[in-house]
Formats: sequence, C-alpha cells, structure tokens
Amino acid sequence: MTPRTHDAPSAAKALRRSVVKVLATSDPPDYDQPWQTRGVENATGSGAIIDTAAGPRVLTNAHVVENAVFIEVRRYGRASKYVAEVEGIGYECDLALLKVEKKEFFRGTIPFPLGSLPSLGDHVSVLGFPIGGDHISVTEGVVSRIAVTPYAQSERRLLSAQIDAAINEGSSGGPVVKDSCLVGVAFEALEEAENIGYMIPTPIVEHFLRDMEDGSFAGFPALGIVTQRLESDAHRRSLGLPKGQRGVLVTQVEYGGAAWGVLQPGDVLLALGKAAVAGDGTVRFGRGARIEFDQLVASHHVGERMLLSVWRDNARLNAELELAPLPCLIPRTLYDAPPTYYLYAGLLFVPVTRGYLRTWGEDWMARAPHDLVELYRSGVRTRRMQEVVVLQKVLADQVNRGYHAIENVRIVKCQERRIRCLRDLVREVNGTQDEFLRFESADGRSLVLDRTLAAERHEGILKRYGVPRDRSEDVGGAAGGT
Repeated sequence: MTPRTHDAPSAAKALRRSVVKVLATSDPPDYDQPWQTRGVENATGSGAIIDTAAGPRVLTNAHVVENAVFIEVRRYGRASKYVAEVEGIGYECDLALLKVEKKEFFRGTIPFPLGSLPSLGDHVSVLGFPIGGDHISVTEGVVSRIAVTPYAQSERRLLSAQIDAAINEGSSGGPVVKDSCLVGVAFEALEEAENIGYMIPTPIVEHFLRDMEDGSFAGFPALGIVTQRLESDAHRRSLGLPKGQRGVLVTQVEYGGAAWGVLQPGDVLLALGKAAVAGDGTVRFGRGARIEFDQLVASHHVGERMLLSVWRDNARLNAELELAPLPCLIPRTLYDAPPTYYLYAGLLFVPVTRGYLRTWGEDWMARAPHDLVELYRSGVRTRRMQEVVVLQKVLADQVNRGYHAIENVRIVKCQERRIRCLRDLVREVNGTQDEFLRFESADGRSLVLDRTLAAERHEGILKRYGVPRDRSEDVGGAAGGT
C-alpha cells in the first residue's frame, strides 16, 4: 500500500479518531480438565482502523481477542460501543482483523495509511488505551533495534522492531505512528527493563493483510528443516565443498514439511533463489544488513514455489519446492479451539501442546517435565512420531487401581504397537479383542487393564467425574458419555 501524506498537525489529530479501544470477553479452555472451560475473563486492548480489500477494519493483536466469545470496540472521543467479530486472526504474527457490521462506527474516520519499515533512530508515537485511565495515551520513542525475535504468542521468530516508548497493559494492538502513517503495531514489552517495547513492523502487517485477502490466514511458511552452521573450514572441506563456498548443513527434515521428500540430512543448503546462504545461516537483507535465511522464506506466502541450491554427493544441484506452514511436533498456536483429549477407563490421554505445558504456570519451562520441554524446544516430526501423547492423569476407580499416582507420562505403545498420534491409540483401544489393554511409556513402564472390566466401568467413571464426553470431537470414532 502506498502511504498517503497529510498536513502533519491536522492529520495527526484526525487520525486519533481512528484509534480504537477493544473490549474482549473470553472463555479460555481448561487444559487440566480438557472437557470444560476456565470461565469468563475480560480484557482490554487497542486497535487502529485501516483499509483492507474488504473495506475498513480494526487491526489489533491476536492475543487481545484470543478465545473471545464477545467483542466490543469504541473509538477515541466516542461514548458508544459497537459489537465486533473476528474476521481473521494470525496467532503466529499476533495480528487480528475485526469486522464491525454497523457502518456508522467508521463514519468520519480516516483509516491509517501503512508506512514503510522505519530506520534505526526514527522517532515514533504509540497510541492506545493502556491501564490507568479510559482516555487515549500517546507515548514517544525511538526505534533502537530491528531484528528477528520470537513472538510471545507463538514463539515464531519473525521481524520486529524495538522501541523505547512505553507499552503497557492495554496498549497491545495500538498503532505505532511515524509521519501520520502506521509503521507498526504495539504488542510486547520487556518486563525486566524499563521502557523497552516491541512493535510488529509493517512488512509483517502487510504479509498478514495480503494473506487475509482470500478470507483465511495460511501463516508464514518455513522449509521445515533443522540446520547446523558451517563456519568451520575443516567441516566444509570434509563435505567436499569448493573453496569459498558457504552454506548450512541440513541435519533433520520435518515430516510433512515443505522440504520433506526434497531435501535430506547431509545436504548443504547453498542458496534460496539468488540469495546465497552464508556459513552462519544468514542472507543479505536491505543495505548492508543480514538476516537468518528462514526469515527470507517467511517473507513469502504459503503455496508459493521457491528454488533452492544444495550440495549433495559432491555436486551442486537445484531443487524446487512448494512453501508450507511450519510443522511442529508440539503445536505452539492452538487457540480458539477446545483441547484434544481421550478418556478411557479413567485414563486421560492428551497430545502435548503449549497450552498443556502452561498448566505448570508462567515458569513452565523450568517446572514442566524436562523430557516434554526438550521435545517442545527441539523435537522434530517424523513418520514414527507425529504427536507427543501423554497419560495426563488417572481418574481413580477400581479398574485402574495401582496406577492412581501416575501422571504426565509419555505413552509410546498401545497393545504393543507403536503409536504416532492420539488417533492411533484410540484406534488400538477400540479395535482390540485382547483380554488386556496394555500401554507402554517412554521410560519402559507398563500399564495393564482388564479390558472387560474397563468397558463395564467406563460410563460410570464419566458420570462420577462429570465428564460429558469421553473424547473431544476432533478425535473421531464413537464417543461415550452421560
């Protein structure tokens, strides 16, 4: 989008009418009791009116409206609230578009034009409705860093800009403005430091808006590979690379990712299109800067094709692949949906997700089981493991005596067959005619139930513990319940 220029003082004042307070009521899922929710919560944030291909919309943060069941918006200087709904949401980049049906909401507003990526040292203003008052707040700051950082909502590493303008609770989703143009969206503050905040810069905003033009968000693509830097001359020579040739070594390829069936462990990734990959994994970015190669991939769109150059078997070869979303062994961005679970004979089985790990609290990376945290950090999807399935807990009953204290144990086999995902486990339980049900954990422990007794006790366990269904709807198969 081409930025429109305005007379600075009058434009800045007029644009304030396009700053929006977002009031969201949510009903988040309860990952400890996955058949129910935690109850109603209220939160506020900020937003900005922008133009889209579908008309004027409110741009805000995804985390402001996550798990929302009701949303209202109110413009700066107005008393009336209007009902809004989420038209599109991208948790990966922490952005959301809100639609307001009543056209009068937008009357008299000037949508924020999108500006270009600011430069280091540029002065910007953050507009929004932080806690401490019900009126608009304007804070000033300077762009102090432009880098790739993990976004808190998804931990996906994407381009962001650090600013020293104050960003407080309630400011999230507010426009960051330079020369009467939106150059970013406020979304995070560094808690350990004073006046260090982050904004989502316009290249990410534009990617999201273009992605949303077809009515759905496909996400930011990735190759789906794990790589190792090749900064050692000896390592490069051992791989037969010509003198002066750089690149990164492919060590793993994610099952189902864009590179699955195209790249293989042992390949050296030399270039993406015409962009040469350095030994530290970076490519040229802008004037004199460098950026990680996966960010060049992320700047494209899912479904686009990309040419690669790789070194394999002492020869350079070219390949082409279709870009796909980042495959994750443990999902990071499951929001606005109930948790997946399967409860049988009092044994509660769930796939590990970030939501599940966060039941250990804010410090979950230190408090959750170390093997699960390690899989979250570096686990890779393979043919043999497409989900991490755990026995979360046991609802005590006579059929599962001896196992009541077992919890948060990774299950790898059912009926002596390896399981790739929760659906495999459900299939084995439903399909067996054996006398016993057998489950094996990753540390070698076994759980054995009498199958006939389990079937007899199953419905009574559901009723006693107030569980309406023995599985979430996405698991499939026949579901029991009271």
